[in-house]
Amino acid sequence: MIAGYYKFIVLPEGVKQLNKIKSNARLDCVSYAGNYQGLTFFVNKKGQLSLYKVPARDIVSTHNRRITEWSLSNNNLNFSSIYIENYDCIEFGYGYPNKNPFIGIDKKPNPVYPYCNDGYLFIINRDYTEIEVLVIADGRNLISYYYQHLIDGFFDTELSGLRAIAKPFFNYQGL
Repeated sequence: MIAGYYKFIVLPEGVKQLNKIKSNARLDCVSYAGNYQGLTFFVNKKGQLSLYKVPARDIVSTHNRRITEWSLSNNNLNFSSIYIENYDCIEFGYGYPNKNPFIGIDKKPNPVYPYCNDGYLFIINRDYTEIEVLVIADGRNLISYYYQHLIDGFFDTELSGLRAIAKPFFNYQGL
């Protein structure tokens, strides 16, 4: 069911210095499992997969009742907003890619568009310094259903297996 698993963390200060990373809002992918290709657009020239936690209001234009607190973005692309419906379970969220085939004021093609029907589930620690992303291929329309399954523990066994086989995405100096 889960097409891809990615674990993002805010790297410790010493590791950031060794790898010449300056941003405190940056989350780097330290492990992954699966063959999902929808995140390749967020990999930099060094081969690092990273996302930036930014206030959603800064990049998302929508009705106030629809906006979330945080979005994840990189390379001028919005990866996803993080929606939390059940505030008793704030460690779980969901989201999905931008469905618009064109981005920006110059209407450049959106490279994430082929994956626009996918859905994302998020497992988040309280201060958003660690985020696990579970990709549900073609799960956009049913993502709130999958979100409830995540809260109810439906994915626990599969998630444990993915965590066990996860490989480093990039070998950071000092990590």
